[in-house]
Amino acid sequence: MQKLVVWSLGALGAALLIGSTGSVPVNPAALVGVWDTSRIVGDDLAGPITVTADGADLAGRHALAEAAGTARIYRFAGGRGSLRIDSSATGIRTAFWIQPATVSGSAYATPVDLQAVSPGVWRGHVEPLADRIQMALYVGRDGKGAITAFLRDPLYNLGRGFRTMTVSAEANGLRLSGPGPAISAELDAPGTLLRLTLPGSGLQPLTFRRRTKREAPADATYRLPRVTGDGWSIAAAPQAGLATAALKRLERFAAGTAPTSVGSPAVHAVLVARHGKLVVDDYFAHFGEATLHDTRSAGKTYADLLAGAAIEAGVPLTGDTLLRPLFAPYGALANPDPRKGRITLGDALSMATGLDCDDNDEHSAANEDNEQSQTAQPDWYRLVLDSRLVRDPGTKAVYCSASINLAGGAIAAAAHAWLPAYFAQHVAQPLQMQRYALNLTPTGQWYLGGGAYVRPRDFLKIGQVFLDGGTWHGRRILPRWWIERSWNARLALAPGDGYGYAWHVRSYTVRSSTYRAYEAQGNGGQILDVLPQLDLVVMITQGNYNNFRTWGPTRDAIVTRIINAIAGR
Repeated sequence: MQKLVVWSLGALGAALLIGSTGSVPVNPAALVGVWDTSRIVGDDLAGPITVTADGADLAGRHALAEAAGTARIYRFAGGRGSLRIDSSATGIRTAFWIQPATVSGSAYATPVDLQAVSPGVWRGHVEPLADRIQMALYVGRDGKGAITAFLRDPLYNLGRGFRTMTVSAEANGLRLSGPGPAISAELDAPGTLLRLTLPGSGLQPLTFRRRTKREAPADATYRLPRVTGDGWSIAAAPQAGLATAALKRLERFAAGTAPTSVGSPAVHAVLVARHGKLVVDDYFAHFGEATLHDTRSAGKTYADLLAGAAIEAGVPLTGDTLLRPLFAPYGALANPDPRKGRITLGDALSMATGLDCDDNDEHSAANEDNEQSQTAQPDWYRLVLDSRLVRDPGTKAVYCSASINLAGGAIAAAAHAWLPAYFAQHVAQPLQMQRYALNLTPTGQWYLGGGAYVRPRDFLKIGQVFLDGGTWHGRRILPRWWIERSWNARLALAPGDGYGYAWHVRSYTVRSSTYRAYEAQGNGGQILDVLPQLDLVVMITQGNYNNFRTWGPTRDAIVTRIINAIAGR
């Protein structure tokens, strides 16, 4: 999913003016070091919530219940969020907190575990996705002794727009030079606080604090993953056939060094499961096992998993299911074409609908950026179906996030379900997932084009389920035949990049041996690789958004090191 961040790089440019509160010039060397800022944006409600059939109480506020089909909605005043409960004859099935749009531009649904405390009364805890801004400014000397700076933003990679900057002295302070307009800032007298005002961001000035604690270099010590009650069995590296020395070198590589340019890798996590057990669970750059990470387009694979889970639950779907009957309530579509009636669920999952949807073409009607920036049509399923047909369905794969999201709409229509609730029942709960946050469309459905926030340990389970033929700890989640069809790359997005049902099909060649990999892949380097020949699943999260030249080679280097670890090298 392309993030609709409030910052405009064009408005921000790549130059920072840093001045002191006085008029005395500041020595550029005074900035050498690392400066951090972190802020929670917005005013989301959170904390304990008490619910009855008539109302809900949260943070001193009360909301009345509204009926919405089989669901109940509790909307809190001021647009500060709502609780949605989906029930059955036997009681509450799922509960979700719906938080308002975040910095990314999306609203999110996060699960709430409600427990009965007395007849007709339930209690739980609301913990929305943290709407966080987090950056670090690295200032140092280059090989020629010049003072340079680079802004690292692990959440949105804002530093990509600034590139590497040179620090020089001016009459009223310092200048960090790069193309574009300047950003003003103030350095306090003790030299410990740096206040930046980012024009065009809509944000209050950000205060950066000088980092006083030196970051210890990676100790390159292999650490056994923790048992957390999330369903993963744990195995030490030697038990799983991986060389500990090779994993130490992998840790050192992933930890990296202080970033100096946009080409500096930004690895956030590396996880490895072999023979069904978690062997590596390493985190970097202040991320941890409980941190929800943006999966970007790797989250598209949830559409395929959800389709398989629906089929397993008895929903009448196959790859050949025609989409048009599922969207019959729309009536006549714009740009009528009889070929639209031939588009199948498999075409949508393969990004081969033939509709005018190409994320790499800014003029495409259903291009993801165009879809999400327009406001005339809040129903994104309708928007893509209304676009013109530019080729026969099923003949060519073209990267189209709206196509995968359309598959989600087909699943919702066939299952007569709100997708977050259906996902919770048929995927998240059986897979023992913990916290997660699902991004929503303007109509309130889960956007399956990518962007769900998930713990890496939970996302790794997708690969293990597919590797194990559709089961998790013996419980069937989806049919084996669906996996075989999902991994059959009928088409290709590019040479060497086959595409099945929301899975990239590629290969790694290591020391003259070639290994087939089925990959969920997202912008910035969100990678889930399944390598059946090695009984191996790898999860990587990175922060090099919009920079494939960095995250692609970093992915290759990490997976190659893991394969070498199996070979004992």
